[in-house]
Amino acid sequence: MNPAAPAPPRWIVGPGYDGTFFIGAAALTFVFLGLYEALKAWGLAPSGPAALLTYFAFTALLDLPHIFQTFARTHADPVEFARRRPLYTWGLPLVMAAGLLVPALGLEAPFTAFLALYGSHHIIRQHVGFLRVYQGLNEPVPTLDQGLDRLAFELGLYACVLHEYAAEFGDAWTRTVPVYGKWVATYPTVPAALVEGLTQLAALVLGAWLLRQLYRAALGERLNGPKIALMLAALSTHYVVFLVASVPFLVAEAIETAYHDAQYHGWMMHYQRRRFPAHARIVLKWGGAALAYGLLAGTIEVLGYTQDLFYWVFAPLGMLTLFHYYIDGRIWRFREQPELRSLLHPAT
Repeated sequence: MNPAAPAPPRWIVGPGYDGTFFIGAAALTFVFLGLYEALKAWGLAPSGPAALLTYFAFTALLDLPHIFQTFARTHADPVEFARRRPLYTWGLPLVMAAGLLVPALGLEAPFTAFLALYGSHHIIRQHVGFLRVYQGLNEPVPTLDQGLDRLAFELGLYACVLHEYAAEFGDAWTRTVPVYGKWVATYPTVPAALVEGLTQLAALVLGAWLLRQLYRAALGERLNGPKIALMLAALSTHYVVFLVASVPFLVAEAIETAYHDAQYHGWMMHYQRRRFPAHARIVLKWGGAALAYGLLAGTIEVLGYTQDLFYWVFAPLGMLTLFHYYIDGRIWRFREQPELRSLLHPAT
């Protein structure tokens, strides 16, 4: 008797949808970087106002709209809204108002750096969240393999990020990076020896993880394809962004966050359909509102880089971005929020 065929892998929505948004969107990183390098080779790399307008197209159409999409979970979902009502009512305006302290105290440079650093951490946590979902769908019983997955994935991702902040020259505690015009970002540095040690450890663990997958395949065990594809997609984009690419700050922001943004938009569209099935065209409504916010906030941001007055408006919007980074790590805890558990199952 022939052994039973292994069960097909389970996906969050389906192989086409997951492959497009949650995994395949990693291609955006390579597309944007390739486009920039091609323009640079032809002597057409955006600079000055052209670079700012190029960044505006990215942030207004993709990045800032994903910030707004969070409101579909925090404010439109009555269960979640009741869970943290004080934060979502008077707390959020206070958080945004605190942004006025940034220009008042001359903290623009460290504030920009903190946004970028927290953003990198936020991107990694989102990738890890998808990893855990695919583990739960295809490996419901906790195993040592799941621990190896997490260790290899997180070490690899964080090692890439820390390379950007390694003190390569001397013992400087900070590094200043040009953003646009007079605006700069002041980053803390990390001892190069520490980063090198972490990189070697990450490479060792990733090697062990890869050998483990090959060993399981040799034994004829069913591999968790969605999980492996996600890990390879996220690790490859981080490697390219932080260890290969040498691009201006605004370009780096685009190529680092493009995959994350598309991933989040895909997740929110799935969430909106499943959470509010009675509302017709719910995805289009939220998408339109998010795009309107992106265009408005993106205009304010680029004007803030050219006119000091507009930075006073942009700083509170920057705090809204920080709020998104913070709250997004709390509103998708499926074990603590039973109303979300159905989202773990494929939409069939």
